[in-house]
Order: sequence, then C-alpha cells, then structure tokens
Amino acid sequence: MAYLLGWKDILRPIRDGYRHLFPSPDTGPTPEERRKQRALDQLKGFTYFDTFEQLETWTDTDADPLQRANTPLMVRSVNEREGLGKTSVLLCHDYAGNYHDYEGPSGIGLEQEKYACEYLQYVDTFIYFSHKLVCVPPPTWTNALHRNGVKALGTILIESQTPDSEKLLQHGNDGLSFPLATKLAKIADHYKFDGWLVNIEKPFPTASWNAHVLEAFLRQLKSNLGVEKQLIWYDALTTTNKVSYQNALNTQNLPFAKACGSVLTNYCWKESDAADSLHEGLQTNLPSHQIHFGIDVWAQNTTKLSHPRITYPEYGGGGTNTGVAVAKLAEFGLSAGIFAPAWTFEHFPGHGRDVEQTMWDGGDLPEGTACPCGDCDKRHQPNKVTPITSFARLYNAGSETFFFTDFSRAFSTHSDKEKESLFSGFSMHAQLGSQAILPLRTESLGMLSPLRHRLEDVSGRSQLVIEACNLPLSSIKKDLAPTDHNWMIPLFKLDMPADGSLRLRVSYRDLSNIPQGVAFYMKVSGTVHGLTQYDCPRIDHLLDLEIRTSNVLSLSNPQVDYICIQPIASYPVPSQPVPYRGDSFQPISSRNFPSEASSPTSTISDIQKSSRGEGETQHLRLCWTHSSSGQPVKGMPYSSITGSFSYFVVCVDGNGFGRAYAGEHMLPASFVERLAGREVFVKIKGIGFDGHELSSASTTLQF
Repeated sequence: MAYLLGWKDILRPIRDGYRHLFPSPDTGPTPEERRKQRALDQLKGFTYFDTFEQLETWTDTDADPLQRANTPLMVRSVNEREGLGKTSVLLCHDYAGNYHDYEGPSGIGLEQEKYACEYLQYVDTFIYFSHKLVCVPPPTWTNALHRNGVKALGTILIESQTPDSEKLLQHGNDGLSFPLATKLAKIADHYKFDGWLVNIEKPFPTASWNAHVLEAFLRQLKSNLGVEKQLIWYDALTTTNKVSYQNALNTQNLPFAKACGSVLTNYCWKESDAADSLHEGLQTNLPSHQIHFGIDVWAQNTTKLSHPRITYPEYGGGGTNTGVAVAKLAEFGLSAGIFAPAWTFEHFPGHGRDVEQTMWDGGDLPEGTACPCGDCDKRHQPNKVTPITSFARLYNAGSETFFFTDFSRAFSTHSDKEKESLFSGFSMHAQLGSQAILPLRTESLGMLSPLRHRLEDVSGRSQLVIEACNLPLSSIKKDLAPTDHNWMIPLFKLDMPADGSLRLRVSYRDLSNIPQGVAFYMKVSGTVHGLTQYDCPRIDHLLDLEIRTSNVLSLSNPQVDYICIQPIASYPVPSQPVPYRGDSFQPISSRNFPSEASSPTSTISDIQKSSRGEGETQHLRLCWTHSSSGQPVKGMPYSSITGSFSYFVVCVDGNGFGRAYAGEHMLPASFVERLAGREVFVKIKGIGFDGHELSSASTTLQF
C-alpha cells in the first residue's frame, strides 16, 4: 500500500493545508535527546533553536567559527528592462527535514549526489526550512548562495506543538521594544545570512494576542535587520488570530505582509487569486515582485488515497509542471515561491540531478527513471513548453566589477589515499559551500548548436569541457556555417563595463580534437566581438586581455553582456554522430585591476592543534591565524570574517581535506587515531576570491 501511495507523500512533514485542524502531540525525541543531538549538530556547522529558552539565552560567544558563513553576498547589477515577461524565483528548501551531514563544512564521503541547486542564476532568494523553532542556514549553503548572488534566509517557525509561543511577542513597558526581535536580527548578522521567513502556524494564546502588537514586532525586526536584509511573512496566521491559508494577499494578511515588506502565499491558489493580489498590492503600495505565490512541487504526487495536494494548475500542477505556475506568475508580474525543490532527489533516488534538469529545462527524463509512484512515465511527463527557465528571470553572474568561477560543483572526487583515510571508502565527497557560478546550459537557453559543454571532475578539480556534437543534417540550414553567430553558446550572462577598466583571464587546456579549437567571444551592448589571436594571444595556456573593444567604443557606456564560445571549424559539418572532445577551461575570471591601488597584505601563521568539547563531542581541530592588512582592492569581494581570503586549503600528512571557510578545521577521529605517535607535516594555503594563492604556511605537529 505504501508503494501505491508513495510513502514520502504520506509521511513527508510539509504543509498540507489541513495540519492545523488536526494537531498531533509531539511524539518525537525527548528534550534530553534533542539537546544531545543539537550539540552534535553544532559540530557539523549547524545552528538552530528548538526552544524559546535556547533563543533567549543565545549570545554571539556561543557561536562556533565553523557555523558562520564568510562569503559576502555578490551584488548583482540589475536592469529592470531585462526582467520584463519574467518572474523572480524564491526557493523554500525543505529536504527531508534538512540539516543533513553533507551540508556541513567538513565534507563527508558520499555514495551518490544530494541536492545542491545548479540553477542559481535563475534564483533570487533561498529560504532554508526545517521543523525547528528557529532555523539558521548552514554556512555551506550561505557561502554557495552568496557567491552566486542569491540571498540566504532562515525560518522562524511556530507550529501546533510549539510551547511558549507568546514569548515571541513579549515587549517592554513602552509596547515598542521586543527583545526577541533584537536577538533574531543579531543572529542573522552574526551568522552572515540575509533575513527571515516568519511562519506562524498556531494561534497565539488569547491573553497575549493583539494584531497590532504582532505588527509592531515585525516592524522592529525589519528595522533591526536593516535595508540590506529581507523579512517575508508566510500566509498562515490571519489578523483574527486564526490559521487560515488565504492563498492570496488580502485584508486577512496584508498588515503583516506590509510590516515585513514581503509575503509568501500558500500554494493552493487560482488565477483569480493572483489577479486580486496584484490589485491589492497596487492599492497598498506593496511591490508586485515582493508578492511571492507558493508552488508545491510535491503536488504532482497526489493520489486519490492520500491527502489532496493542490497547486496551480489544479490538475497536474507541481513536479515537472512547476514551470506552468511560474509562467502564469510571470504573466501577472508576481514572484514565484517554489516549495521543496529537492523533490527531484527525494522522490527519484539515483536520478535526482536528471529530474532536476527536466523540471527546470523541460528535457526528457532519462530511460529507466523510476519513482515510488510506480507510473513515472505517465505521472511525471516533461513539460517542454513551459519549463521554469523559460519564465524565470536570468540574473547576471558576478557584479559590475568582478566575476570569477573555477567551475567547482558541490560534489567532487579525491585520491585513493583520501578515499580510505578521510571519506569512509567513498569515491566522492560533498563540498556544498564551494559550489561556484556554473555556466548556463544550452537546454535552458533553447539553443540548437553543435557545441555542448559539461563539467568534468579531473583529480578532484572541476573543468568545463567543450564537446562538438554533430547535429542531424536535417536540422542544419544549408547557409548556416559553423562560424555563424547562431552557433555561439553563451557561457555566462554579465553586465560589466567594456571601457578598459576590467581584465579577462581564462586558463585553458587545448585537447586539439576540434579542428582549430574553440574561440571566445563577447557580446558587448548586443554586438558580437570576437577575441582573436591579436586580442588575446594563447600563450602558456592563458587567455589574458583588457576588456576594451575598438569597434564598440563609439557606443555610449558599452557593457559586456555575455561571455560566449563558438567552434572554429570548416564547413560542411561531418555527418558522423559521434561527439568528440575539444577545449577545457578552468578558471575564468574578470575583475577590476586599478593601477593606483595595491593589494592588501595577507598572511597565515601559527598553525596548531586544539582539543575541543567533552564526552561525545570531544574532537581535535587544526587552528591557524590569518590576517589581511591594507585597503581591499576596489571591486574585489572582501570578507568581514576572513578578509581577503575566500577559503583555505588544508593538507595533513599528504591528505587534502578540501576547503575550509574559517581559521579552523575539524579532523575526523579515525584519521587522528592513525596519526597517533607520529610527527606530521601540515600545510595551509589561503586563496583569494579571484582564485589566486595569497599566502601559505606549513609546520610539523606531533600527534
């Protein structure tokens, strides 16, 4: 029976629209078991609060360095005209309860990949959701999101079984000062994420209820967060102190939405709800892009025997049809709030990444894809007409003055030595916090080209590999040569000045299997500009040029729109359908090099061992001191925690531990046991935000 229903559809702890009517007792772990689990989770880099007492007693001295994100939010340049006909996308991440081991900063070995969204250039905001009172995003997520220009939000959640909910609204005698609003703003600032979703799914006790008091709490929280951070109200509690999902913006939730400045509705809406909400927002000066309409990805798993899960459109919404609702919201100029996008990994074991591509790009599911429903081919058909990427806003990569990628994915391979000593015999490990800005997919852009690219892991280092794939002759226009610009593939969408103030550097490896290789092009203010051998001589496998194009300088304020690739080959195209490899690139960067400024001095020193914790939490760490002095380079990201350092590479006894984003790294107990009684060589390298090594230090330590 569980197979027929889809057991995850029955047991999954996600909002179903009826939960508040049938509150169930808390039959989970005991308070003592929760306390122990929380202590263990803190070592994994996770921060959350189960009770109001934990929240009230928190101070910044409680924070472990491993729990803090260090990567500043990349500020995307915004051109409002480019967003016409598109919608901003918010993801509310609820993946089987969340706070999974692979999301921790100490990358663990894995048998298969987990969820790590590879479509972040189409995402504006990412909410980390778990069934805790207060959920702080893991620093790995915040680092990856910030690198991609995506805001990371935590969740404040009051559910039917949450005790002491009235404490949220406790205030001073003046009625205006809320201690927990101050505390929640400090938590966001200290852990370096970008705000909160407020989700109250339980009425307040009558004695403590006053809608105006809740409004005042929200206004103070928003004010304390500051203009750079975001506060979103979830459509559950109404002004009458009832949990009643409106599936729209209306008078029942408008005061709270206005106090927060943004709202996320429940997901059972109809087209008329969207139209009415747009009108309500216009009447009350709530911007349409701050009105997010929920879309339940899991609705596609509804069966007649399980609780109804309805999302737009009423029949067949969610899942691989999520893009249908995104398209409708783009039509209205409203924003999309996609609930539980990791459905692709939860519901399709072993095929998560493939199904994610189907949901976002509309491509076919690979052969053999199966799910607990038992009728995968019928239930989850690809939607080629309205995939998400066709209607989601595509944001610029990087900022106006800085762009860098080393193509790192959230999962990587490692050496055989590290496989056994560090990663429990697994050939792959997680590195979620290292996910770089990834290139645009040709499927997302709806392009027909003989070029394809993919990311290939070589000795633990990700590379972009360009492949030439012969198209069917029937799809090739007779007058369309491979040098035609229609075959040009955009890798990254940018918005950077082409006035000589920036420099582009590309490290590459020519495999010489594509005749004459692959050429780089830029689109500058809509004009295609080839980077010829005279512009950028290929010397020592480095493409290095000033972004200044003579044929567009007559334009007013010329801007780099795209970095593109295109094959340099003769016509006609060979008819053999076998793909062959071409060039591979790593990394690509473009940043400001002001001649009048010097880079700050960065140092690493004082590498030591440190014993931490006691009992079950006792462990050994490597610790080191780092410093950055002098003025940061204009346009270059700079961390309030690690200065000019983006991350540190940790190597112990010839074993690479990957990247650390703090001046500490926890060593696995089994690894430390192997080193007992030995003197071991340790090296720490500090890497800047543009991928260059800034400093290194080494020593020998007795274990």
